[in-house]
Amino acid sequence: LFSETLCSLTLEAEAGDKVTIWCEHDPTVANQIFWFKQTSDSVPLRLGCKQFFKKSPAKTCYFFTESERIMMSVYPKNTSLTITAVNVSDTGLYYCSYSEEIIFSNSTSLRVKGKNISEDKATGKNTNISEEKATGSDSPAVFFRLSVGFGALSVIFLSVLIFIILKHKKKSQ
Repeated sequence: LFSETLCSLTLEAEAGDKVTIWCEHDPTVANQIFWFKQTSDSVPLRLGCKQFFKKSPAKTCYFFTESERIMMSVYPKNTSLTITAVNVSDTGLYYCSYSEEIIFSNSTSLRVKGKNISEDKATGKNTNISEEKATGSDSPAVFFRLSVGFGALSVIFLSVLIFIILKHKKKSQ
């Protein structure tokens, strides 16, 4: 089984901000909860996985290694994904899934403005890295507009062509 919910929330953040994204899940069917990130030019990337237990705390899935910058928390009816010091590269569509049946819950579109911030492990200082990234967040809207525009032009062209053919047939009779 597979089900999904379209984007239900859009967040904007500045580079360096801390962002928390929430997702509801059904505690009666959830045994594993996953977080994914997807961009217009990539397949979904798994960001987190927790094994969910009704009477004990959630544990990180045995096949997944947690990131220091991206942390996942699980509560009885919802889960959160916290990204500390977001970068422009964190821009994308985030969603969680749960259960063995892969049920996708609410999704959140995150757009990060500004420069990427990188921490130098040796000195502990933050460094700004200038990056302009085309996120593709406008792609669906542009595609829709172009589709409607070309569709309308096709209908007009086809109507004119049919009119000319019918007019030509009438003259030849």
